[in-house]
Amino acid sequence: MSAHEAGLVALGDRDPGTFRAAMEILEEAGLRAMAAASGAVAPRHGWLVDRWRLALPESTPGEYREPGEEFERAYADLGFPPVMARFHRETLARLPQLLDDSVPLRDLMLRAGDVQAAYQDNVFTGYLNAACAEIVRQAGPRVLELGGGAGLSTAAALAALHGQEYAYTFTDLSPSAVRAAAARFGDDPGFSCRPLDIDAGFAGQGFADGTVDVVLAGNVLHNATDLDRTLRRIRRVLAPGGLLVFTESIRDTATTLTSVQFLLSRREPRDRTPFLSAGEWRAALVKAGFAPGPTLPDPSSPLAVAGQQLFSATAVGIPVDWPAAKVLAHLERTRATEVTLSAAVVRALAGEPSLPLADLSALTRVRYHGGEVDDGVRAALGVELERIEPVDVGEDFLAGIAREADLELAGLDLPAAVAAVDEFGRTALLSMLNALRRRGAIAGRGATEDELLAGVAHPKLIRRWLDVLIAEGLLRRENGLLVAVPSADDYSDAALDRAWTKAARAWRETTGSDGTVEYARANAERLPDLLDGSCDAVTLLFPEGRTDLAEAVYRENVTGRYQHRAVSAFIGGLARRWPADRPLRVLEVGAGTGATTERVLPALASAEIEVDYLYTDVSKAFLDQAAIRSREYPWVRFGRFDIDVDPDLPPGSFDVVLGGGVLNAAADTDASVRRLVGLLDSGGWLVLTEPTVEEFWILTSQAFLMAEAGDGRSATGATFLTLPQWNDVLDNAGLDRVLGLPGDGHPLTPLGHRVFVARVPNRF
Repeated sequence: MSAHEAGLVALGDRDPGTFRAAMEILEEAGLRAMAAASGAVAPRHGWLVDRWRLALPESTPGEYREPGEEFERAYADLGFPPVMARFHRETLARLPQLLDDSVPLRDLMLRAGDVQAAYQDNVFTGYLNAACAEIVRQAGPRVLELGGGAGLSTAAALAALHGQEYAYTFTDLSPSAVRAAAARFGDDPGFSCRPLDIDAGFAGQGFADGTVDVVLAGNVLHNATDLDRTLRRIRRVLAPGGLLVFTESIRDTATTLTSVQFLLSRREPRDRTPFLSAGEWRAALVKAGFAPGPTLPDPSSPLAVAGQQLFSATAVGIPVDWPAAKVLAHLERTRATEVTLSAAVVRALAGEPSLPLADLSALTRVRYHGGEVDDGVRAALGVELERIEPVDVGEDFLAGIAREADLELAGLDLPAAVAAVDEFGRTALLSMLNALRRRGAIAGRGATEDELLAGVAHPKLIRRWLDVLIAEGLLRRENGLLVAVPSADDYSDAALDRAWTKAARAWRETTGSDGTVEYARANAERLPDLLDGSCDAVTLLFPEGRTDLAEAVYRENVTGRYQHRAVSAFIGGLARRWPADRPLRVLEVGAGTGATTERVLPALASAEIEVDYLYTDVSKAFLDQAAIRSREYPWVRFGRFDIDVDPDLPPGSFDVVLGGGVLNAAADTDASVRRLVGLLDSGGWLVLTEPTVEEFWILTSQAFLMAEAGDGRSATGATFLTLPQWNDVLDNAGLDRVLGLPGDGHPLTPLGHRVFVARVPNRF
């Protein structure tokens, strides 16, 4: 029986079709109560009010009115005991008093009855507990339950394990919960219970590393003070190949936000973040050394309306932070016959003083990756050593990437497209002159550089304007003054209106859309405000929070389309050459609106290999949107990543690192590239797309968003590194430059947008 089938059995004859309607009744009541609540808020509940603001729709849900009989019927349809409806009805009526702490939530819970148990007893948890129990039954026999609480998960798991030999340990932070579990389940010979704090080391609480086959956690992990650390503790207590099975909320509901969520408020004010999404949970699991498995229920199922999800994850290999002595002890205890380790760990094993005392007679082969080991290491271990070789590609493959990228341009008038880009850039230059004139500079006698920079919020950027305008022959120095070369009529408001309209028409004729030009035009019209700092450039790229303009900027231009086709062809081709016995591990940094991702994921999916794809950005909003767009690719996980900060990811943990137009935003490109290279395994690939020439329209728009550079751009104030500077960056990072597109003589080469493919050498 599958876990899903076991969950359906637990539902009995209930009609899942009623669940959605019942949840809508409870949600509407909660939203109305949140919108109507007013008055003082105790500091410890501030986080909860913030969550309310996120949950409330833009349009008011209407005045609060006490729910009718449908409220109790909805709770009954969802399988809750009657006490839950009584409790929630009273919390809705007393929200102002709960918020200012004049009425403690626990008083309302005591008045209603056993709310803690009732909250966990419903159709959703019944389905999930039964599904968890079936997974535990198949994966036992040594089971550790965390945060067992009222014991509903425990009862389901013990029932499933009946008839087997097992050792089941129930734990909870609350001594009263442990005592209640002992009274309820203590007669079971395989059962034991004890207190355990998930925020403290498990070994110090009596649970040695590698001694558990299954860890079960029902709606408890979100309480961890440091989730990453707690997941690493769980990973250590599990034997390699062991299973973590847990249920969690993946989104807020108005029902819980107006009732039991008050229990999460501390006496001391504390920031609390919303529940992790399913993608964020997968990312956290992989980071801790797990391979995430399927989740339940399916997002389209009526059982998904409560936002409760079952996760399972396998403890992969041996934890990367285990010292050599612990690895030896594990190999000896488990009588492992084959193991996969990094080359660094293999070398450490050979030098471990306790090696002569270890019984590794069962071990026949060690597979390793990430470097080479010498004959001395082989002799010390006395077993077969097999290197996992990096995947190589040939010259024919690389030549094919160029041909594939050109297919994206089939049917386009490339000379016209290049001319449209030139027209676009020329219009942006004239807009610079117009903005300087509107500030009272360069008209008439001209102006000194100091006069041009007076009161400017971005002086380094404007110095770059001046250098570019002089280089392009639009500004000249004359007796210490900067004077415009064209007639003022050539860059007047009316002339610019005509120029922008012409540029948009040329852009539309060659790309099919003009969103990029319209974005640049909107920035040009606000340049005086951008210059004095009274306008935020973010609002122009994301007007009213919309992403349509940003999506156009990264998708519609011919250079972007060429680059995306080249990158997807390379990564897809690499995937088709990848060995079937190990996953292709891909990290995308600065993924943003997903312009590159949306071309790469189908290419990876068509290769039909195991893929682990980590989509990252500094913006949580982009991650949330990407999680929705990428639902059909369950092997994609999501996480935050800042290219200017040392990553909290294991070295050598990826085969491909991909960055589409992101490193030009780095404060120090050399440092950021070295960080990314450190995450690549031996033979790993760094795939980047970057501009290498100044783009005049960016100087009047996105440049206002860029941080001040501390690399090769700092001397000139340039927005982008040149091609020679990029080659130096890759060389200095110890990479082999493998592919650069477009090649010499290509129609797009003068535009300076490049695809870089470089590789970590297959040597250490």
